[in-house]
Amino acid sequence: MKKIVLAFVVSLLIHILLFLNYSFEESAKEETKKESEKSEVKFVKLVQEKVLQEQVAKTIEPKINEPKMVEPKKQDIKTPKIVEKQKKASSELKTNNSKKQIDIKEAKKVQKEILKESSNFQDSALEKFLSQKTPINQEVLNELQKLYGKEYDNFTNVQKAYLEKNLNNFQVITQKVLNRMGYPKLAAKLGIGGVNTIEFMFHPNGDISGLKIIGSSGYTILDDYSLELIQIAYKEYPKPTEPTKLRFKVFYRNY
Repeated sequence: MKKIVLAFVVSLLIHILLFLNYSFEESAKEETKKESEKSEVKFVKLVQEKVLQEQVAKTIEPKINEPKMVEPKKQDIKTPKIVEKQKKASSELKTNNSKKQIDIKEAKKVQKEILKESSNFQDSALEKFLSQKTPINQEVLNELQKLYGKEYDNFTNVQKAYLEKNLNNFQVITQKVLNRMGYPKLAAKLGIGGVNTIEFMFHPNGDISGLKIIGSSGYTILDDYSLELIQIAYKEYPKPTEPTKLRFKVFYRNY
């Protein structure tokens, strides 16, 4: 009986040990599976992350590399010869620009000189033309010398030519305007007549200044009327090329 019990206990222990060993092996297998699954998951995640990184890198790289592709800026690497050539070229440009500026200034100076010469030539030509001794009535010349005296010798050739050619015109135009205005009524009633001499400066723009009587007719009526007459008649006189003093006589004949 004791042997049977002992055998039963021993077999029971053996079964228990076997069971424990089996359970231990099962638990170890499960742990290895879990670890393997975890490692696989980690591996998969790593693979996915690498794939994502590669995709991101592919998408980003063209944007980063685009400006680098336009890289033919090898000009920055300048050899001493290139630098010297560039310096020479820049200096030549500066000299050319300075030469152009100098040429422009010289051209302007030459142009001004030409304009001055042409204006002087025109003035001299005009003076020669006006001073040409066209057949002048000796009576006109004698009249001018009586009117101006020695002062006439101080006039320029242009002024002399102008006076010699137009003295009769001044008197004719003045007499025409006098006829249009009419003889002074009071002088006509009184039967007054006479001659007075007027003087004024006649300017190239057609203005007059310093109008006055230098030779009275002896009658205030006629002298005052002459001043009014000249202020109307001078607008029809031929204009001088330079300021000229005019002197001539106004005749009043009461027929």
